[in-house]
Amino acid sequence: MTAGRQVPFCLFTDPEFARIGLSETEAKERGVSYRLAKIPFDVVFRALTLSETRGFMKALIDSGSDRILGFSAFGAEAGEVMAPVQLAMIAALPYTALRDAIFAHPTMAEGLIPLFSNVSTAPAAAR
Repeated sequence: MTAGRQVPFCLFTDPEFARIGLSETEAKERGVSYRLAKIPFDVVFRALTLSETRGFMKALIDSGSDRILGFSAFGAEAGEVMAPVQLAMIAALPYTALRDAIFAHPTMAEGLIPLFSNVSTAPAAAR
């Protein structure tokens, strides 16, 4: 039974695609006000050390509560990077919990720090 729980999605292609929660399209269709954060994989130190810089990470942040509404990643280890985001969503943590975390260096999860440091200031749904 999955009612009321976040169900992750992973496509193990090269590079991987992973998603949890709302997509931008779904948020717009539902009239949800959100802020967007997006970074290319080439700013993630571990992606650089692996020479796997194709792709991006993207997150939707609730404009009022700062909770994470959705996350997508297209790049190396995308499914693994999604796991800490999923836990933050389950715990109803604000995105700042991941932004301000100290992750081991260099890891793919460390890329969540620049992602959540790049949250837009204006709601995307209002654009």
